Amino acid sequence: MLSVIIRTHNGENVLLDVLRPLVSAAAEGVVRDVVFLDVGSKDGTAQIADAAGATFIQAPKEKAGWTETALATAHRADWLMFLDQTTVLMPGWLDETISFLERQERVKTARGKLSAVFRPEHEPEIGSADVRRRALVLISNRLFSTARLSQGIMARRSDFHGGSAPAIDWQAKDPSIRLPNLLRLRSRTHLAQPLDPDQLIQAEARQQGMLSRATS
Repeated sequence: MLSVIIRTHNGENVLLDVLRPLVSAAAEGVVRDVVFLDVGSKDGTAQIADAAGATFIQAPKEKAGWTETALATAHRADWLMFLDQTTVLMPGWLDETISFLERQERVKTARGKLSAVFRPEHEPEIGSADVRRRALVLISNRLFSTARLSQGIMARRSDFHGGSAPAIDWQAKDPSIRLPNLLRLRSRTHLAQPLDPDQLIQAEARQQGMLSRATS
């Protein structure tokens, strides 16, 4: 059902938290493959991908081809899920995702075809700046059909074919995609909690090959 593309940049201490919710989805056949599109990591991000059974690719020198490279590598499903390296899917996401995808597969008219974005639930203490940022995310989702990778996005692969394919600035602080007919799902995402080096080693050892085992 889903090919997952995660934008990464020096994310070794958060990625295991992000990958964990995908394991049960892979075991159920919902997640078919996971790809890290890396924009210049100098830490152990590639080793995290290898340990988890994900595919690590470095963004090509030509910026215009980054999305095409990611889609060509994450090729096993007709639906795409885009995540940033700090985006953790919260409980309930899998059931709602399956329901959404099954409904969309029954849609025959272009008007009824939807993309989807999860609702953000961020960890920082709520202050005036955070309230304004949340409001901007909500307004962008609803009025401009703009979804952010930090929220988690689902879209048809066919939406990225042709000259009108949506653009993604993978190097932006919080990359976004403008998609037609964007649905805000009930399920939420939150920000990954960084692990210290000792926790990272222990977690990596426990989760060695977690995605590859689930999909085998």
